[in-house]
Amino acid sequence: AMGNTIFCSGSGCTVCEFQGIMLPLFGEDEMRWPNQLRFLLYTLGLVWTFLGIAIISDIFMTAIERITSAKKRKLDKETGRTITVTVWNATVANLTLMALGSSAPEILLSVIEILTNNMFVGDLGAGTVVGSAAFNLLIISAVCVCAVPDGEVRKVKEVPVYMITSTFSVFAYVWLLFILLVSSPHVVEIWEGVLTSLFFPILVFLAFLADKGYFSDAVTKLEKQTHRQVVAADISKEELAQLEQQIRNEHGAGISGEQVAQIMEIEYFSNHSRAYYRHTAMGKHVGRGSIRTPGRCSVMSSLSHLTELSVFPVHNTVDDISYEKSQRGCKIGFAAARYAVLENHHAVNIKVVRSGSLDCEASVMYRTRDGTAKAGSDYEAAEGTLDFASGEAEKTISITIIDDKGYEEEEEFYVDLHEPCSHLDSGKSSRAKLSEIDVVTIVIIDDDEPGFLRFQQETLEVEEDVEEKTINVVVERYGGATGVVGCSYYTEDASAVAGYDYEESRGKIELGPEVQSATIPLVIKPKGRYEKEECFRIFLEDVYGGKFDKDTDGGAAQCIMEITIRANTTTKEVVDTLVGLVNWHSIALGHSNWKSQWRDAIFLSSEDEEEELTKSDYLMHILSLPWKLLFALVPPPEYCAGWPCFCISLVMIAVVTAIVGDLANLVGATLGVNPEITAITVVALGTSLPDTFASQTAAVMDPFADASIGNIMGSNSVNVFLGLGLPWSIGAIYWMASGATEEWKTWMGTQSSSVQEAVFGHVGSNAAFVVPASSLWFNLLVFSCNAFFAIQHLFARRRKLGGELGGPRRAKQISAVFLTFQWFIYIGLSSMWSVVQEE
Repeated sequence: AMGNTIFCSGSGCTVCEFQGIMLPLFGEDEMRWPNQLRFLLYTLGLVWTFLGIAIISDIFMTAIERITSAKKRKLDKETGRTITVTVWNATVANLTLMALGSSAPEILLSVIEILTNNMFVGDLGAGTVVGSAAFNLLIISAVCVCAVPDGEVRKVKEVPVYMITSTFSVFAYVWLLFILLVSSPHVVEIWEGVLTSLFFPILVFLAFLADKGYFSDAVTKLEKQTHRQVVAADISKEELAQLEQQIRNEHGAGISGEQVAQIMEIEYFSNHSRAYYRHTAMGKHVGRGSIRTPGRCSVMSSLSHLTELSVFPVHNTVDDISYEKSQRGCKIGFAAARYAVLENHHAVNIKVVRSGSLDCEASVMYRTRDGTAKAGSDYEAAEGTLDFASGEAEKTISITIIDDKGYEEEEEFYVDLHEPCSHLDSGKSSRAKLSEIDVVTIVIIDDDEPGFLRFQQETLEVEEDVEEKTINVVVERYGGATGVVGCSYYTEDASAVAGYDYEESRGKIELGPEVQSATIPLVIKPKGRYEKEECFRIFLEDVYGGKFDKDTDGGAAQCIMEITIRANTTTKEVVDTLVGLVNWHSIALGHSNWKSQWRDAIFLSSEDEEEELTKSDYLMHILSLPWKLLFALVPPPEYCAGWPCFCISLVMIAVVTAIVGDLANLVGATLGVNPEITAITVVALGTSLPDTFASQTAAVMDPFADASIGNIMGSNSVNVFLGLGLPWSIGAIYWMASGATEEWKTWMGTQSSSVQEAVFGHVGSNAAFVVPASSLWFNLLVFSCNAFFAIQHLFARRRKLGGELGGPRRAKQISAVFLTFQWFIYIGLSSMWSVVQEE
């Protein structure tokens, strides 16, 4: 049976006898080979098999991407317009199919191990799940933290979802401890296995509710840094009217209501409280550090169209309470923490004030610092010294703002104060220090009006011709014409398929100053359609120099236009018995892609024609060639919306995972290593390496951390709920139905006396699915502690640096060392405990 490992000692050598599902290939003859040779062969085979898992998992993920990217048109009840939406909710897709894709090897290993081990628990399944979770949370998180370029940060965007998945990622392993040690020691009952599996849909449902905003209020209280502040709920309309008039008096009566609201956001709702600055100042003294750069409020990303504004400082943030003034020293700081200036005002004047003792001379140095605004292109860098005469309480720093003609998003830079000093007239030194506001944020608001881009029509119907027909899709610009504005475009299949119904098109359009429209040519192919109509979409994305019209399909992020191809009116055949059954054009395209799939498996080529292939490229191609040829049998995702690719890839992963299980057991057996140690190290690392590279890429390319570190939490939860809940439920149901067979009694006789005593004391003469908690409970306990500290560390990074990933180089190095050290603690303690238990 799978898992039987026998060590026969004699003449100073140890012989391993293990029979798995497929290996050893040569049976008993292979078992008599020298262990050193077998260890080398099995290790190389295991590494090569991990390569196969990586390749087939990538194919599996393409099928999932195809399935979850399906879109449909629906009627918006509020606006009465038809809009394009995705069929799958993004959060549900990430926690179901996407998580299944990343966790498939671990889940299938657990299932296959029980099914092939006569329904007894195996040596690798649970250890691999926990070991993979430790690697995911600790090592992959460390890699993602360091992958972000120095000085940049990535934060989780969907905080409510992240909090739920991170909570479940710890709860899942604590729940296993409860089952194995408290509820039914060493036994998994049916209700425990089924409930473990049911936690998965519960997690998905709660995450879905969080994604829809049902828990936003609670999260807002915990995540004040990442959410914009709001007006007090009890403010009256009269008070708002007074506030509006005050803003108009200061900035001009001609500004629009939207501009009033935007100024209100900056002046009254984007300030940190006084308690925040006190907390930051205290952090400097107690060693917690300080937040040097005030976080950019989310509202700043939405400001636009400000035209006739002057510089407006944020008032009432200086601590001017008289009893805090010291007669023996002074404080020097900015009068306000935040300023906003229009780009065409050319300069911003920043007030620096001195409080406390004024009967002395004082000075302080200042210098500008880049944020999203850059010195030389957005403002002129400045640094110098401000000298306060005796009795002088205020100085002004003037920074030159550079006005260009192109449209830009609102940008900000900072001015820092440093090295304050003062001297009494008598020559005695007087202590000077910086006030709580020693950094000021300058927000540059663009005054150019580039206008908005949108399709002239959101839907277009075109009739096919007997020959190829070119249509021109018009993109128009309205609301301004200053500077250059442009975007990229691409087509996407719906029921119409590129290459058969129309020619795929992608590229860029650019409108120069005063240019109001541009056209995108599209070719409609003649097919002699039986269908009444087919449709495809064209997307506008990656706008620069302006924005998209937020009121059109796609919102502010993109513009979407649907083009419907109708049959020629002269066509007499109008019967279409296959509508809704199969899109035969997709099948034809699938045949074409399947040919390309085989060609790409055999021949090595570079995606970039100008890029030369290296020796390592050829080496990896040769090593992966057998896997590529095998997996070329998997249908391309164009067939039936990707489902055949999904199912067959899953079967392929199961086969390769079974080989991994055999090889991992053989490697451990030839070394005389406990299988649980092999599971938490070699197997866990191999199955998690593809996720490592994917998360690293996502950390660099994605502006948020959800796609990298956020998905780790969901994947770790799914590992337990499906990877252990499913096979343990099967085992519990099987032994409840089978009863105490001779095989079960024999297997129980191989267990320790403590396990036998606990099991028979719990089930009596009946049978049960037994999961010895001998070393697994300690493994779970150590990881639960590691997970708690790691998640707390990531939350601390968010509070301290503004995001879970990235930051200054030193902060990244500290986080990487901390997380990696946590992993070594987990591996070391779990391995030592496993050895002690075995002895």
